Amino acid sequence: MNYIDFLETNKEYITKELEIIFKKYKVQPVGNGYIDCIIKKPELGAFVEEISSLGIIIISSSWWCHVESYSQSERGGPHGLGGPRSEYYNGWFSELQNEFYDVEESLLNKLSESFDKQRIRVSNLNTLKGIEERLSITFMYTPTEYIEGNRCVVPGIWLFVPDNWVRKARK
Repeated sequence: MNYIDFLETNKEYITKELEIIFKKYKVQPVGNGYIDCIIKKPELGAFVEEISSLGIIIISSSWWCHVESYSQSERGGPHGLGGPRSEYYNGWFSELQNEFYDVEESLLNKLSESFDKQRIRVSNLNTLKGIEERLSITFMYTPTEYIEGNRCVVPGIWLFVPDNWVRKARK
């Protein structure tokens, strides 16, 4: 069974578990799908472990600035283009224009050929390492301005699920 067939066959269980994991780690997907799942850095490692245990492939990471208040401008922010109000924390998230961290397409193709939870886990842990390495390099906000210590930067994790998977409306 290939990866997508596995997901489609187990959609109800997987989406229910994803919602539990999102709530547990205060993950905020942007929009109504499963891409750009914004998560604070301290929860990232445990989140990746649980996503891996579920058998979901992480394909990318975008970057967001967690803006706690307008007074953050006194500390060199807010950065970014704007975005959703945080469901779990004070403030909102503002999308940064820094280059995504992406998993190589050839690896994704190999992982998609069959469902192999161990290979997915190894790939996701390598992706986590790549994201953490990228977060250790100071992000630029403009061609001449840096985000000091990447203080506000948080990743938006992109999960590889079928495009037609839409999250149920939350109250």
